[in-house]
Amino acid sequence: MSDHDLNEPIPAIGYTRVSMAREEMISPEIQRRAIQDWARRTNHRIIDWVEDPDKTGRNFKRKIMRAIERIESGEARVIAVWKFSRFGRTRTGVPANLARVEKVGGQLLSATEEVDARTAIGRFQRGMIMEFNAFESDRAGEQWKETHQLRRDEGLPHKGGRRFGYIWHPRKVYAPDGTITIQQERYEPDPALQDVVRDLYERYVAGTGFGNLAALLNEAGIPNALGSLWSNRTVCLYMDSGFAAGYLRIHDPACKLPYRSNCPAHKLIRHPTKQHPAIISNELWEMYQARRGFTKTAAPHSRKAKYPLSALTRCGLCQAAALRVGGQRAYAAYACTTRHQKGATVCQGVRTPAADVEAGVLKWLARFADEIDADPGSEPAAESRLRGLSSTLEEKRAAAKSEVERLERAVAKHMRVYAMSEEEDPDGTLEREYLATLSDLRAEKAAAAARLTALDEVPGETQVASMKAAAAPVAAGLVAEWDSMPPDRTNALLRRLIDQIELRPGGIVDVVPVWEAYRDSLDAP
Repeated sequence: MSDHDLNEPIPAIGYTRVSMAREEMISPEIQRRAIQDWARRTNHRIIDWVEDPDKTGRNFKRKIMRAIERIESGEARVIAVWKFSRFGRTRTGVPANLARVEKVGGQLLSATEEVDARTAIGRFQRGMIMEFNAFESDRAGEQWKETHQLRRDEGLPHKGGRRFGYIWHPRKVYAPDGTITIQQERYEPDPALQDVVRDLYERYVAGTGFGNLAALLNEAGIPNALGSLWSNRTVCLYMDSGFAAGYLRIHDPACKLPYRSNCPAHKLIRHPTKQHPAIISNELWEMYQARRGFTKTAAPHSRKAKYPLSALTRCGLCQAAALRVGGQRAYAAYACTTRHQKGATVCQGVRTPAADVEAGVLKWLARFADEIDADPGSEPAAESRLRGLSSTLEEKRAAAKSEVERLERAVAKHMRVYAMSEEEDPDGTLEREYLATLSDLRAEKAAAAARLTALDEVPGETQVASMKAAAAPVAAGLVAEWDSMPPDRTNALLRRLIDQIELRPGGIVDVVPVWEAYRDSLDAP
């Protein structure tokens, strides 16, 4: 840092920040005015301002880093803040970034907490202030965790606000005359957008990428919940959240690692009785998850398939992948990769003409569609079976849900009766009886909620029937549109029906549908 003429004002960068929590509600204008008054008193000149509106001090993913870099470059000598808490509130980030400033001779100065950090007592004072700021941040964080848990217990997202596809009814409603009405916060599907939401998931399952979905929404003039344009990332985040399927996204409290948005401890939950109405069905949500699982792990060239059967064919002898060789030419074939890479001593391998494999798949699709639609005058066999298997399940689910609600009312009534009781209890007998009864009621409620959660797990045979019922129209559509449909879309639809295609010597093409693979997984130890 170069020497400075004591008669000239010291160049400083003013920094303002308003927390996302808005615990102090100190506007940037108030902070700016205080810093300007301080600069005039102390012979400093504010050469520029850096502002972080709606940013937490619990990390340094903020514009403050620009101010630090400008201090390091020698452009200014001081970062001026309203209070030290505006710089940050962490026990690790604050010392690390403050060291960067001081290493080059810069200073962090507060307009309202004037301490001389060049002295030992000044550094001690500043350290105590910053430690108290970190304590306040931790305390506020604990309170927010309690608030978030309370909202989740009510079946609400931890953070209120608008959600795409839903009409948000906030807890407080402000009338034009200034009066405030308190109501039960809730989310209801928006009739004008719920079909759009379903279409997003259906298109993705059929092979459309997030970028194309964002383009379609923007071209149709449909903004996101914040009124902004969509991007591939915002579409992905919205659809992955599962909100449209009735889920809430939470971070597992058992995770002790520092919070990050992509932490694997994030999970989706449903409240047993108070979930918001779902727009899409469980079946569509499961198909979406299956497609997402594939795209997350598949090689880039497999995500947008070049051929209809890409990544589906396997060698029936060694279970290795059978890749297409020969491209689009007439002699193209699917051949065992083990044979190609390691030789015949490891696997004798198979080599089946691509035309024969596709013909075998088409034959299987047609046969499956004919079996399901054997009697045009009745409902599809799989759908009929599904209804028969699920009727008892729905009755049990309704009974379990009713039991949970009954016990919730019983707990609330028990607590209210005890609270309003005026009977004397000198030896604590009534209190002990109250606590014992309350414990029993809560245990019964927890058991009933567990039964309800277990019933939400679809039994194996019911799931098999559901998968076959959903596959029937897809199979019929593939047979009808096979020649005109793009390869990537054909491949995406086939993944909804076929787990793998096993090729064996002699031109045998054995199709393993997804429901048979699912049934085998249930039987596996």
